[in-house]
Amino acid sequence: MVKSASAVPLYKQIVRDLMDQIETGEFKEGDKLPTEAELMERFDVSRITVRAAIKELEDADIVERTRGKGTFVTMKRDSYAADDRESFTHSCTLSDKKPSTKVLETSWVYPSLKDMRFLGVREDENILQTRRLRLVDGVPTVLETNSYAPSLAFLDHEDLSGSLFEILERHGITLGSNERTLQVCFANAYEADCLNVEEGAALLLFIDKRCDITGDPIFLSRQVYCTEKLKFYL
Repeated sequence: MVKSASAVPLYKQIVRDLMDQIETGEFKEGDKLPTEAELMERFDVSRITVRAAIKELEDADIVERTRGKGTFVTMKRDSYAADDRESFTHSCTLSDKKPSTKVLETSWVYPSLKDMRFLGVREDENILQTRRLRLVDGVPTVLETNSYAPSLAFLDHEDLSGSLFEILERHGITLGSNERTLQVCFANAYEADCLNVEEGAALLLFIDKRCDITGDPIFLSRQVYCTEKLKFYL
């Protein structure tokens, strides 16, 4: 049962409850989760709260929603090791493009389930999150959202309008392995507004799990690319 007086948001309490059931085998791979209405009744919460919980599970690749059928426990998406240590800024320069960055938001937030699993933080532990718009020759090309390990809290006091990799290097942090997931997504209203595309337009989503040279997780990056502007980068 969720606790309204808890510092942890209601939807995150639902995520934790459902994760407990998945990890103990009560819900196995391929099993269908209860409907939104059933979850609303079970936890005595609104539909918005239930949908936020399901979205977090979906973003963490724990469940998959199928229109007209329901929400099912699924396997992790395929990923690959990406030795892409060149920054966005450097990649642009190599392609004779002019990079620029607008910092849209810097905030301290509760971690998502995906953040918790990769960064090893608690659900009630605030982490630094940034949202940046990357431009190529003045054209919005990438919308990037990064969640950082506690060891990178100093970034809250840095100018993030340049290369993140260069900032990390200046602080003595050497990048190590990166696990990357690629998938097609469709622009929501916010992404469409930032990238100057139609809502629902096909985009390419990169999710990077970055570690330092010692193998410790340092940040999780979600990058949404305009597909027609991607050739120079790949």
